[in-house]
Amino acid sequence: MASDTPKRGQGFDLKSGTTDADAVSGYYDAWASTYDETLDSWDYRAPAIAAERLARHVQAGDAILDAGCGTGLFGRAMARHGAFRMVGLDISSASLERAGQRDLYDRLIQHDLQRLPLPIDDDAMAGAASVGVLTYIENGAGLLRDLCRCVRPGGVITFTQRTDRWEERAFATIVEAIAEDGAWRVLEISEPLDYLPGNQDFGHDIKVIHTLCRVT
Repeated sequence: MASDTPKRGQGFDLKSGTTDADAVSGYYDAWASTYDETLDSWDYRAPAIAAERLARHVQAGDAILDAGCGTGLFGRAMARHGAFRMVGLDISSASLERAGQRDLYDRLIQHDLQRLPLPIDDDAMAGAASVGVLTYIENGAGLLRDLCRCVRPGGVITFTQRTDRWEERAFATIVEAIAEDGAWRVLEISEPLDYLPGNQDFGHDIKVIHTLCRVT
């Protein structure tokens, strides 16, 4: 099913990824109309798993930041756990349009997540999630630290990272450094889980790690 992804001569594909913001926005703009169906066919469960983990630590009515919301798959998953005040950020205008059609988000803002700080007030959120996004972020540590600014003390942050990028970019060290700085406390780092098992380019070689932290 990898052929369902756009072919736009962007110089990258889904597996290799890129941190070039223009390439990412163009790629996901082109894919937005078929994105949900394609990801469902690949048995993409990361949004549902992340929502289940986050929902245990928030209450109905809480403000939740979806950093890299895409077409709103995480918002859809959170809606199964209650009514939350969802705020979505994404670089792709076409994806945001699709997310808006779900009528699950209080606010949707087009923003390049590599431009920090994010357009969110300090301590404004009870929780935040960044699911399937960090492959495209050059300064992953910077984004995670800024999420700590956006989420109030006692709130929670969940994010995913592919196992190959987790190792290449030393995410275990990043997570621990933020904890040592007193910005969050690690609640859970999952075992590697299936990522895109229905995509022949990923198969069972590249998995995903879910991390959940409490802002301190």
